[in-house]
Parts: sequence; C-alpha cells; structure tokens
Amino acid sequence: MGQTALILFLILATGVAVFAVQNAGPVVVRFGFWSLEMSLVVVILVAAALGAMMASLVSLPGWFRDRRRLRHQTKELQALRASRAPTAPPPSPPEPPSPSPPARNL
Repeated sequence: MGQTALILFLILATGVAVFAVQNAGPVVVRFGFWSLEMSLVVVILVAAALGAMMASLVSLPGWFRDRRRLRHQTKELQALRASRAPTAPPPSPPEPPSPSPPARNL
C-alpha cells in the first residue's frame, strides 16, 4: 500500500507541476481587502501545498489515536505474556528402552 500511494502521489505532483507551468500567465488574486498580482504558477503550487497540509492536519487525530491504541495493546500483550509463566516444567522425553540380555540357548 505504501509504495502504491507514493507512486500515485508522484504522478499527481507531476500533473500539478505540468499544469502550473503550462498556465504561467499573471493573475490578480483578491482576498478580502487584499489584491495581489502574481504568476498563476505560484497560485497553483501554493494552493496545492496548502491542500496537502490541510489533508495532513485532518489525518493527524487518527494517527495519534492509532499510536495510542498500539502502545496500549503492546503493554497488554506484555502483561499477558508475563502472567502466562509456565506452571509446570515441560515433560521430559521418554527414556529409550534398555537393551535386553542376550537369549540363552539350552
């Protein structure tokens, strides 16, 4: 899964970069009372970076929850292993039969 996600991310990043470079004209960006003129490449790349940061921030609570759950389960597993100490020694293997004395001919 990790390698597939990386490949998909690289394809998406390449697509965004190509799109941004092909649309390099100047644009006016207005936000509230501010007005800024800059290249569309910068606007696209900044918007993509902000989107990636927001997606990462949204996924952080789940990541922390999973880490906490893993830590709790590891401690629980160690406690179970410690409480499962052997109560009796394992049985020893059976002894081989002793050789019988040679038969006597009468």
